[in-house]
Parts: sequence; C-alpha cells; structure tokens
Amino acid sequence: MNKFLGSVSLAFIMTACASTDTQNYMAADEKGDFGYYESALTDTHHRIAYKMRGDDIDTAKDYALLRGAELTLQKGYEWFEVVDRDTNQKTDDRHERAVVAMRVYGSSYRECGILTCRTVTRPDYVDASYADRAPRRSDTTVVFIEIVMGNGVKPSGGNIYDARTLSETIRARS
Repeated sequence: MNKFLGSVSLAFIMTACASTDTQNYMAADEKGDFGYYESALTDTHHRIAYKMRGDDIDTAKDYALLRGAELTLQKGYEWFEVVDRDTNQKTDDRHERAVVAMRVYGSSYRECGILTCRTVTRPDYVDASYADRAPRRSDTTVVFIEIVMGNGVKPSGGNIYDARTLSETIRARS
C-alpha cells in the first residue's frame, strides 16, 4: 500500500513540474493573451504576434516565425518574407505589503434613556503592523512580425524563409 501511495505521489509531483513550463508554443485564447494570434491585412499579407512570459526574446521570435511558417503552409504558399518586425518587453516589479497584525482601540461610554441604559463602544483608531513581501517580478515579451506569402521562385534579398524548412527546424529545436 505504501509503495502505491508513493508511486501516486511521485506521479502527481512529476505532472505538476511538467505543467509549470509557461513557454509552450500555443494559440492565444483572445488577442492580448499569451500565445500567438494573427490578423490578415490582405490575402497574402498577415500580421502575427507571439506573447510569452519571461524575457527570452529568441524563443518569442522563433515562435512568431513558426506561426508565420504554419500560416504560409495552411494558406497553400511555399515561402514568406518578413517585411516588418518589432519586439516589446515589459517588466513589472510589484512591491506589496501584507498586514500581519491588527489591533483596534475603542472607547466605551454609557447612554441612558428614561427607562434603560446601554454601553456603547466605538473604535477610535486602528494599529496595524505591516511586513513587506518579497518583490514579485513579472516579465512579458511580445514579438510582432508582418509577413508576405508567395509561391514559386523566392525573391532575392530580404528576410525570406522557406516555410516547410523553417517549421521543421524550429520544431526540432523546441
């Protein structure tokens, strides 16, 4: 029984560790979420963005190019040219404070009416103790590319990629 519980516990730990990788290539649920999303400017001209957690610009660039290659092949084209690209990195340092203890001080007095009296207590001030939490750093990287797709002979110069070869190369590295 102990061996079974140990095996189950180990399986849960391994699953949890495997699921913490946030840099997987994926589609974004909505524009602005983590992952890739694209918009068509014309039939052969598309804008692609890949947003990921962390500051690994090279991986974000690879994933944006991978999406460009996949889209090119899905649309029935052989190659694409990157006509524009931009990278945006954002670092968010959050410093938070936590309340670790709180004491409320109050004053009491008696109020008497014609038939009865009652004791009323009202808070005067609050004395709180704070502790600084460790700062949380959150990095986000977004790579934007615009591509033009084509078939046949590739034009010379520029940032022109064979879609199938690029897709296979990036997938082999990931």
